[in-house]
Amino acid sequence: MPVIESAKATHTTLEVVNLQNSMRFYGEVLGLRTHQVLDKAGHLLASNGLYAAFIELPRRAPQPLLNFYARPVTDAAAVDLVHGKITGVLEEYAIQEITAPAREDKSKFGVGTYGFYLKDADGNWWRIEENNGPFGPMEIPPDAEPRNSLVPAGPVSYVTLECKNLEASLRFYREFLGIDAERRGPGYFWSRGNGGVSVIVVEVGARVMEQTVLNHHGITLWTDEAMIDKIHASAEEGKTEFGIRKVMPPTHQHGSYSFYMQDLDTNWWEIEVWEGLVHPWEQVVRKREAGLLKF
Repeated sequence: MPVIESAKATHTTLEVVNLQNSMRFYGEVLGLRTHQVLDKAGHLLASNGLYAAFIELPRRAPQPLLNFYARPVTDAAAVDLVHGKITGVLEEYAIQEITAPAREDKSKFGVGTYGFYLKDADGNWWRIEENNGPFGPMEIPPDAEPRNSLVPAGPVSYVTLECKNLEASLRFYREFLGIDAERRGPGYFWSRGNGGVSVIVVEVGARVMEQTVLNHHGITLWTDEAMIDKIHASAEEGKTEFGIRKVMPPTHQHGSYSFYMQDLDTNWWEIEVWEGLVHPWEQVVRKREAGLLKF
């Protein structure tokens, strides 16, 4: 049995330069819903329920291309249309880089869609692609908020991560995190996160780019705090066996009881239980409705 049972990969995090500018980019360009939760922190939400926290920092860790988020649009024609619109506003949104639309080489890491990459003002990577990704077509609601964005509102279909050694990382995902992981090619594996965040993990060897704790991925359990403490103890005990680099103490913060751990590939994971088992986006909505938030 894996160390963690009955968990789901629920969220990710991003580092940003300026919170308000990033909220504007996420909503007006990428078609994602956003709200502010603290002076220097916010949430974004895709139509398929994937959410990410984003945190304003004076210094940010550089991100590799293989840490991108995929935003599907209906078809190849929509990819070209969106590319033209974004190309016209590169300076307005301080977009650092954008590639020409092209069909990705499926042999590299299982992505064979027509699309393009962009590097935003914060140094984070996004792929806009036709809605036929490696995990299959996604539902794109016809009128999902926010409306009038350059990329029509819709889901985040998957994210990517780097790893040093495929077999070692596969074992960590399966035997410690307890989420599904399936080798799909000589240099990559896939996980649907037990019905949560889908991820493609790509082997790059020693070229892995060091990650920070504020660029982590969330593993959520519907349990109690005692179970988080038990898993924390298992993480400490399993450092050598699973190649775990760091384990931080459990703590109450941002509506969860959790601890952070850094895996053998330098990626960080938050092992958490939500306060009252309520989704963090909904927690913020309820606090705002009760007048407990100023944002």
